[in-house]
Amino acid sequence: MDGSVFELVSDDIVLAIFWKLEEDPRHWARLACVCSRFLSLLRHTCWKTKCSQAFPSLLSASASAAAAASLLKLAVCCPGLRHAGVAARGRDTRRPHLARGSWDLSREQGCKLLATQFRRDSLYLCDWPGCLHSQENRNYMLFRGLFHDFKSTRVWRTLNLLDASKKIDVHCAFCTSQHTWDLRAAFCLRRAYGFHRDGDPFVRAYVCENGHVSGAWTHVPLFS
Repeated sequence: MDGSVFELVSDDIVLAIFWKLEEDPRHWARLACVCSRFLSLLRHTCWKTKCSQAFPSLLSASASAAAAASLLKLAVCCPGLRHAGVAARGRDTRRPHLARGSWDLSREQGCKLLATQFRRDSLYLCDWPGCLHSQENRNYMLFRGLFHDFKSTRVWRTLNLLDASKKIDVHCAFCTSQHTWDLRAAFCLRRAYGFHRDGDPFVRAYVCENGHVSGAWTHVPLFS
């Protein structure tokens, strides 16, 4: 931004302008690409403040700017088919986009997803049905979520008992993690979730080392 008028404007004034644009998170995402100053202001002030207000139980006062950025992205963005564990047959033509529905995360929804022995783990999920993606003759409703204090959960301890080869080479949609685990294969999801006749699971979910969850369910009701 050399020579820009914004060099003469204080951070307080710039932030006041940014807060006028908070209703659509795409505005902040675009501003973050303008220059390093804008990115720093957004990461350390706007994104962190927004998440602290919207999700006080999920973001501690000492949380890093990166953690806040990931939480905000998780709250408002659809993970896409690949990150939800759906092998694309043909091509998923939808570009990265804002998630449908309210941008909220609920522990009640997460509790219903997990197997009984993991119900005390704090998994927060978005509202259903999520974003609809079509593949051949099947529709997938994509969801996203977050384990609070993931490294202290029973799910994390269970995953660490698995062989390292069980990690999947699909990076997280919300942070820089390069691998994820299949929660269904680790028997962390409710046993009532079965399979279609072609072997496709009714529900699938994947989690990264930072506790970010991406998944998909099909037309069979998730909470039947």
